Amino acid sequence: MKIVVMCWLARASVDVFVGRNIVLRPDLAAKAPHCVAAELSALAPDVVIARESQFEAASAIAANIPACRFVFCGLVAARAAIESPALAARCAFVTGSTWERAEYEAFLLAESLCRPRHALRMKARAREAGEVMLVGAGVVNLVTALALCRRGHRVSVFDRMADPRAHGTPRPEHTGATFGGRDARIFSYNESRHHLACSPLHAPHDTPRFRLGIAQDGWLSRRYETLSDTDRRWIAQLEQVPPWAALQYGNDIVGFNRQSHRLWLDLFSLYPELLRETHHVGRLLRIYPSDASLRAAQTAEAEIGALLDTLALPQLREREPALSGAIDSSAIAGALEVHGFSLNIVSFCRNLITLLERLGARFHWQQEAGEVRHADSGAVTGIVVNGALRRADHYVLSPGAQARGLAPGTTGLAAIGAMVGMWVTLPNDGAPLHAPLKVRRRSFGSAEAAQGANIVPGRDPTGRPVLHCSSGHGFVGACAGDVRLADLPELARCVMETAEELFGDKFLRARQSGMLGERPGFCVRPWTPSGLGVLEVQETDSGGKLVLSGGHNTGGFAQSPAVAEAVACALEARPHAMHTLYHPRRFADVFEVAA
Repeated sequence: MKIVVMCWLARASVDVFVGRNIVLRPDLAAKAPHCVAAELSALAPDVVIARESQFEAASAIAANIPACRFVFCGLVAARAAIESPALAARCAFVTGSTWERAEYEAFLLAESLCRPRHALRMKARAREAGEVMLVGAGVVNLVTALALCRRGHRVSVFDRMADPRAHGTPRPEHTGATFGGRDARIFSYNESRHHLACSPLHAPHDTPRFRLGIAQDGWLSRRYETLSDTDRRWIAQLEQVPPWAALQYGNDIVGFNRQSHRLWLDLFSLYPELLRETHHVGRLLRIYPSDASLRAAQTAEAEIGALLDTLALPQLREREPALSGAIDSSAIAGALEVHGFSLNIVSFCRNLITLLERLGARFHWQQEAGEVRHADSGAVTGIVVNGALRRADHYVLSPGAQARGLAPGTTGLAAIGAMVGMWVTLPNDGAPLHAPLKVRRRSFGSAEAAQGANIVPGRDPTGRPVLHCSSGHGFVGACAGDVRLADLPELARCVMETAEELFGDKFLRARQSGMLGERPGFCVRPWTPSGLGVLEVQETDSGGKLVLSGGHNTGGFAQSPAVAEAVACALEARPHAMHTLYHPRRFADVFEVAA
């Protein structure tokens, strides 16, 4: 995308928006129309931003640059009359209470006008439900499989792990985030939010945080000097995302989470057996270590429609006696009740697999996908599994962070990197915790990658009540296998300190009984440098679709129902907002300048 700005910008807007694909040319406003037309034709912008007062001058030259769109900003809601329907289709107007706000809205609109879109080939008549091959049996693909079964598709699921319903502990190198971590997940409106989103006026750190370790308030679980060229390119792409775009991306992610909340409740109502023995808790508390963080969170949670109530410390103590020690030690300043829930994810997914089999889905365990095959035309011809080519009407890939072997031939998989997160389990006896918690941390490593922690009550395999605690994100590289090189003890300190600060008595008993083991558990999660999930659609040689879904930045569980809807729409050649908002080239097509 290239933007030409034909007006003076407010000083703050210059600091926020001006980049290498932004051309500031306020001098054009004083030139004759034929001169402006000639210069704009030479610049070849995708979008021109101007003041609303410049509409007449801009409309006089619009015919000479037919591929360009115009965004006009102003301080009032007045609209210029546009007589030409062709011109009206290329012009948009935004307003703001200040010029800074109006210009912010203009750039957001310009970004939306330049987003790539999947060109879904519409059929003269809807194609009948067909055979769908799904690669990956994590929660995202399992929920997708359920959506496809409900639409009449014949579903087959392939995964390299053994059947997770079998007894014994699965091998961690063969499992993804769903079965590789502890048996707990939380749903909230801002799960998988853009973790680097901040104010558009945010001044970047002198040293980017993806080049620092956890102890330096960074995001790396390896030293930057040890990273490969591929890893460094991934980090360089992440560092190019401007704060204002990250904010917009975060809003899009929250929007899909809100959609998913309704869809989750529908699924629980339709299939109550999914919640059997999952220790589902239909409420969620967020706790904060300071009055300032509590006030900021009240505003943020209210803005996204998540806030239900604010709990003073006496209320919190009464509802959750397990937190009394943390309250007495001033580790907690207050709490919010918000929309959300928790459950035991492994138990839930086992139930889901059983339901899918009852609905006719076939599962193929210990089957590793090695390659997506393409014809010379670029159409998908099949997927190689355990050395043999498998064909179907449609294909759905959701391999989590374990995707590098499948990456050639897809844009989205190549962008998915690996982030490790840590877990510990405590006994939930004595004064038990009843509600799941989202915790704002304030200790070691809390400024960046370990700002938060999740505490989820549930049961262990023996039926004992436990608390599953997770915290910290550490980038290990573009390949999930590089977790073997990560400094896991450093990252583990984040979750250990939080568990001990909030539940000192339970933490002591866990240590004395050996529950903590030699080190906390971990799982590897898929992340993207843009911070957005990935939804990529390709055509197959038989007229079907291949759909890639992934890279949900620790929030795959939360967004699973919305992802499932987007995948089903792609197979049926129907539009869905995720096809555009999670397009794998959304960032590149908008912010990279063509040669």
